[in-house]
Amino acid sequence: MFTLAIETSGPTGSVALLQTETVLQQQTLDLGRKHAQSLIPRIQQLLKTGQLAPNQLGLIAVSIGPGSYTGLRVGVVTAKAFAFALGIPLVAVDTLEAIAWNAPADVTQLDVIADAQRGDVFVGRYVRTPATRWSRSGPIMVVPASEWAQALPAEQTVTGPGLEKYSNLVVGNLRMLPADSWVPSAVSIGQLGAGLLVAGHTVDVATIEPLYLRRSSAEVQWDRLHPPR
Repeated sequence: MFTLAIETSGPTGSVALLQTETVLQQQTLDLGRKHAQSLIPRIQQLLKTGQLAPNQLGLIAVSIGPGSYTGLRVGVVTAKAFAFALGIPLVAVDTLEAIAWNAPADVTQLDVIADAQRGDVFVGRYVRTPATRWSRSGPIMVVPASEWAQALPAEQTVTGPGLEKYSNLVVGNLRMLPADSWVPSAVSIGQLGAGLLVAGHTVDVATIEPLYLRRSSAEVQWDRLHPPR
């Protein structure tokens, strides 16, 4: 089975082709705010390089967040379009779990953080399972970065793009993973997606939504400028 995996949760995204969990092709997308213009051409190029026709795909796996509002929206809309047009399953992958996937084998528990703006972070806490997968121990939270750091268990491992801003909070006997493991990749999205398909965790094309967790700054600003009457 061939999988198209899409990861657009941050300024640097990626797309990948996999056969089950084996990587065939991957391309990085240094997109900034140009996800919409660049994503489809990159997918077309990926398929061409991999010598695959779209109708040979058997699964679409997409990163659903938390992350960039614009990037997530474009990625999910594109994934929905491919899954609907081809009539194939769609799976939604937790972006923070995809980052946990980068952790070395000796890590058994870790916190993954991403910048939620306004001094807050998105936090997911993950525990490695006997099958060497990751299980999230509770919901993804939005908390002040300082409170998150103060509540960390002793010797906890931390990772994620939120460390670009808040690495100074990781002190003492806490372990911070290297910066090259802080971001998700389409490869990890595809590999996790294959497992979700086997477990029967597909999603409805009509109802899948990005995992935003909070409103965008633009929405907050709109409400501030247009209070209820």
